[in-house]
Amino acid sequence: MKITAARADELLGSSWFTGYTAEVDLHEEPVVHDEFDVEARCEALGDTECVLFGAGLTIHGALDLAGDVHSIYAVRGTLRARRLILGDAVLVVDGTVEVEEWLFGGDTRGVFEVGGLQVESDEGHDALFAKVATPTAVLLDRARGELVLRRNGEPRQTGQLVAPALADLDPDYRPELLIGARLRELLVAGQPIFA
Repeated sequence: MKITAARADELLGSSWFTGYTAEVDLHEEPVVHDEFDVEARCEALGDTECVLFGAGLTIHGALDLAGDVHSIYAVRGTLRARRLILGDAVLVVDGTVEVEEWLFGGDTRGVFEVGGLQVESDEGHDALFAKVATPTAVLLDRARGELVLRRNGEPRQTGQLVAPALADLDPDYRPELLIGARLRELLVAGQPIFA
């Protein structure tokens, strides 16, 4: 069902749609997908999407927010996925996020907000991860210029990563960006990232 952006923001309790779109697709019932590839969805539509999942979203495989796609996805309640790859799309969850395998967010223009918190929030990383459950997380904190690494909820340092992630770093390139790109490759290939 289509609703106005103002109504979607009212339901969500924050302003994400107003000013970006006139209408938002509202799914009032819980939504389940095998895979959720934002780029493929937008190519099929021939446009970006603005969607409010009003009763949670479950993805049995990967939720991939893609690069160069500026859609807005908002979830009321719980977002569940096997793997979550952040990208240039906006993903806002007013409840909690449960990721079965891993969460990756590299150098993108997108926003990932859970319960009003982002990785760059002043409240710190622990506040965000109190609402995000995943065995492995890699997020780029753009404000602080650092990788945020978690294993089973506990903070990890770059020195605890596997050797291929740290090998031959270019001194003229920001190391967190290169390491982040390598970690994404390892995660997608099903390889461990922590030594």
